[in-house]
This record gives sequence, structure tokens and C-alpha cells, in this order.
Amino acid sequence: MKRIRSLFFIVVFGFSVLSSTTGLAAPPTGAAFDADLNFAPGSVVRFEHLTIEDGLSQNAGLAIFQDSRGYLWIGTQDGLNRYDGYGFKIYKHDPDDPNSLSHNSILSMGEDKNGSLWIGTWGGGLNRYDPATETFTRYLTDPEAPGKPQ
Repeated sequence: MKRIRSLFFIVVFGFSVLSSTTGLAAPPTGAAFDADLNFAPGSVVRFEHLTIEDGLSQNAGLAIFQDSRGYLWIGTQDGLNRYDGYGFKIYKHDPDDPNSLSHNSILSMGEDKNGSLWIGTWGGGLNRYDPATETFTRYLTDPEAPGKPQ
């Protein structure tokens, strides 16, 4: 898996991913060079623009997160996308599968100390992704049983 070290994105027409990898090039010099903006001496900065043509489920991204295993997770209005540096795996809601996402519109993500990914959705509650089984546990609002997984 290609490791993406430093990231930022632009939500306009897909995502631009900025990655910094150590290279052999000397740092630029001169009046235009600002040492505070350089990642590290000898680093090479490269952009990758990821779109639906690359396998992203939708160009309108709502959330981005890099987990402890190096995967880049991109939440869109049409599913959760896991990027390994080469391609995407897309997770979507399946009404016939209780272990799928509760909703396709992803608003936020985070990782706990056990390596589980937590995904907040628009209208579908909270989901916990177990990387070992690649399944989701849904936590939906239920006035009669708050906090109970569904």
C-alpha cells in the first residue's frame, strides 16, 4: 500500500490529495522559497486529483480521514470510499444487509484506539466499521432503546 504522509483536499471537482515523500531533490533556494512551507529538506511534493474516473463514488466529498493503517477514507453523498493509494473500495447502504452502512451520505469519520472506524451519516445515525470483518454496526436513534445497536 502506498503511504500518504501529509494530506489536504479541495472539494470542488473531486479531491486533490497532497502527498509528501522523501526524494533526492535539493530544496529550492532564492527569494521565492519559504522554508516554513516546505515539508522537509529534500522532500518531493506531488498532487493526485481523484475523481469518479479513478473510482471515487462521487466527486462531492464531505469528509476525509486517514486511518492508522494508512488508508484514506473519503465520505461522499453516495457512499464511503477507501483509497489505498492505487484504487478505491466503496461501501454503501444495502437495505437487505444489516451489516452494511446505515446511510450513504457520510458527514464525519474518526478512529478509536482499537482501530475501529466510526462513521457519522446524514440521517442514518452512527456506524462502527470493524476492519477485521469489514462489517458495520449501526447505532440509530431509537426513543425506546437509546444506545442499542441495530
